[in-house]
Formats: sequence, C-alpha cells, structure tokens
Amino acid sequence: MTRRILHVGLGLLLIYVLLFVQLELTQVVRADSLRDHPQNTREIGMVFDAPRGAIKTTDGETVAQTVSVSGTRPRLRQYPYGSLYSHLVGFISAHHGGDGLERSHNNFLAGRDLAVRVQDKRDFFVDRARTGHIQLSVRHDVQLVARAALAGHRGAAVVINPANGAVLAMWSSPHFDPNHLSSHDLAAVTNDVASLKSDKESPLLNRADSQLVDVGPIFAIVTAASAIERGLDDFIAPQVDSILIETGKEPIGNNKNATCGGGLTELLVTNCRTGWATIGSALGMSELRTRAKAFGMTESVSNSTGIHLNGVIRFDDEALSAAHIAAGVGVQLSPLHLAHLFATIGNDGQRIRPRVVDQIQSHDGSVIRDFEPEQLGQVIASETASKLQTMLAANVQTGNAQGLALNEVEVGGILASASAGHPQVWAIALAPVTQPELAIAVLLEGDNLGGPQAAESVVAAITRSIIEAVLRLPTPNLEGVE
Repeated sequence: MTRRILHVGLGLLLIYVLLFVQLELTQVVRADSLRDHPQNTREIGMVFDAPRGAIKTTDGETVAQTVSVSGTRPRLRQYPYGSLYSHLVGFISAHHGGDGLERSHNNFLAGRDLAVRVQDKRDFFVDRARTGHIQLSVRHDVQLVARAALAGHRGAAVVINPANGAVLAMWSSPHFDPNHLSSHDLAAVTNDVASLKSDKESPLLNRADSQLVDVGPIFAIVTAASAIERGLDDFIAPQVDSILIETGKEPIGNNKNATCGGGLTELLVTNCRTGWATIGSALGMSELRTRAKAFGMTESVSNSTGIHLNGVIRFDDEALSAAHIAAGVGVQLSPLHLAHLFATIGNDGQRIRPRVVDQIQSHDGSVIRDFEPEQLGQVIASETASKLQTMLAANVQTGNAQGLALNEVEVGGILASASAGHPQVWAIALAPVTQPELAIAVLLEGDNLGGPQAAESVVAAITRSIIEAVLRLPTPNLEGVE
C-alpha cells in the first residue's frame, strides 16, 4: 500500500514538474514569439487605451500620434496624413491588433522597453507612464514625390540613400486609411477590416517590401557581378537565338527569337537571355546561390517592418538550372530587394541593411537608441561595382532603358516587363550613376499597362520624375534635415 502511494505521489510530482516546465516555456522562453505573432491581437489591444509615443519623419512631420478624447476610451490613435504612410507605419486597433511599425516597434511606442521606461533616475522612484517616440529615416517630401509619381497606378516605389541604407520613401498602392482602423466605433472598424481583406486589389498588402514579383533580366546584373568577380570580364557569349541546357528543362530563348551575344555590356544592352544563360552555365549554381545570398536576395532585407521573406530565389526548383537563374528565369524579388541591390552597387559594393527607423527618442527629444547604418560586408570589390555602374549607364544611353535618360544627370538602370498571367513592369535606377545619391525601384502592375513597350515607357517616365524631383529638393542632405 505504501509503495502504491509512493508511486502515485511520484506520478503527481512528475506531472507537476511537466506543467511547471511548460508554463515557464510559455511565459518566458516563448513569450516574445507569442507576443509578436501576427494572429496575437491581445498584445496591441492591451495598449490601445494607454499613452503611446509619436512617429515622425526625419524632416519633422508627425505621421502617428495619440490624442486625448472624451468618452469611455480616453485616447485615440490618429494618423494625420491618412494613407500616405499606411503600409509603413501600419495601424493599431482595439480588436484587430496592429501592423507595420506600430506592431514591430510596439515595445518602444508603448514604453515597455527598459530604456524607454527609465529615462532618468527619478523614474526608479516615481510610477509614471513613459513612451518612446520614433523618428523615421523617411523624408516627408520624398514620400510625397513617390505618391504623386505613382498616382493612378497600382504598384510600389522605394527610394534608398546608398551611402547609409536610409529608406527615403516607401510607397505602395492601392492603400488604406489607418484612421478608420483605429476608430472607437468598433463595429465600423470590423466592417472596414472585412472589406479591406476581401478586396481583390489587396490594399492591405505592402507591395514595396512584401510582394515577390518576377524580375527577369534585372537579375542579369547579379550574374554580371559574379562573372566579373570570377575573372570572366572578357567572356564572349556566342550569337544564338535559343539554347537547350539540359534534356527535360525549358529551353531558353530571346525576345522575338532575336539572335544576340557578345561581352557583358552588350548582353545587358541587348537583353540577351541566351548570353546570360551561357555565363550562368560557366559559373554554376553554387556561385550564383552564394552571390545572391551575399546581395541579400534570400532573406528579408528590412530590419524595421517585421516582414520575413524566405526562399525568394528558387534554387531548389528542379525545372531550373544555373543557366535559367542567371538569365532571371524563376527569380522573384520585392521592390525593396532591388532598390537594396542597386544601393549596394552604388555604394562601391559595400552592403548596408535598409532601414526605415533612425532613432527612438524620449519625451524631451533626447536620443534613447540610435539605429546606426548596419554594415553587412563588402559583397563585391569596388572595381566590380564601378564596372557595373558603367554597364548600367550604357544601358540607359543605348539599351532598353533609354527612357530613364535625363539631360542634367547621368542615370544608370534597367527596365523589365512580364505579361504572363499578371502584367508587371519594373524600373530600377541609380542617380547620378557615378556618385549615386539615390537607388530607386519602381514596380507597376495591372491589365491597364498596355504592351511591354508602352508599359516600360510609363514606368520610365514615373522613375524619371522621382529622380528629378528628389534631386531638386531644397535640402542637400538626403539623410535628413541638418
């Protein structure tokens, strides 16, 4: 009898220990992941009525703030510029959680971060609400330029300063008004959320950093970088109109069955898929995979918005070969990825992680945390970057990107379009190309783009207007106001 009681007691003790361990794992080890899970709305709901810090642009415009109001809920989150920053800043809702920076930087804004809670020694002895304010790297005037340039179009635009990785503008359309989602009229909010989620245009989707789109010949610049780094500068591709790499894999052909070949610059200018495929076969899959990873094409490149993209290049697709990847077949990236790629080339091959947040500030404006440029390594030699810049300039002068040319500024870039299933067109540019101040990616999509030439003409005009406007803005310091 005593032995049975002992066994029962040991069994109960074991169950208690297991429950205790599981509780600790849930409350401590998994706390952060559970709190930040996209389906967890309780975390945001808990701070909906609490004091909350403001979000401002680097040139001082307030884009999110909490104000006092009368009624059962004493505070209301407001977004003074409506949809202008909706995809970047996101929203906070009592019953529907939050998104964007409102979610990813909630600890700072709500005062849960230790450095925010304790801003001076008196905070150890006085219980008072402290919140952190976010200063963005985004410039309000550049964001306005991007929105105006894409007016009437579905797509996205990203503008980056290559020297420090600062995102100066990030615009996505269609968009939404976050004020409707932060309203105290919870019934209306529920209706708005349901309407936005069911909309076929996907207005809640941030096309700038979370939509992956076929990039086609744009990936050729990565293939060219690999070729130069491997000593294939003088490689001459044969003049052909199509090639069959391996039996059972899709043949690779040129647009309109054109015959082309030649050196790296000629291949870029003529958009010669067969030439890049030939180089890809010489380089091999391992080299292309390594180079793509070094450029940040197999990961999320944003450290601020909480978006995680995995496997953006399908190296494991059995239907594709190194030749296919080198020619851009099966390669999907976001506008942020491509702006980041060109920013790295414009920064002499030094990769800096894109960032949309510059600082976390206290109630009196002092800096609590400064997000310095995050150096991610020398991806390619500066000499290689210089050669790529020259190639991109030649593509604007005599190649398919002539629509990007400006009279007063030398621009380097690539235009690309695809119409299979979902019509899309790209423009990626550096300006000025030899001493870049801007790296720009513009994506347009939709059935109203017309044929490839017409679509490329439209996206080129939009990109030109952004370059001209931004370079003519009154302040010479594109990082922010001096």
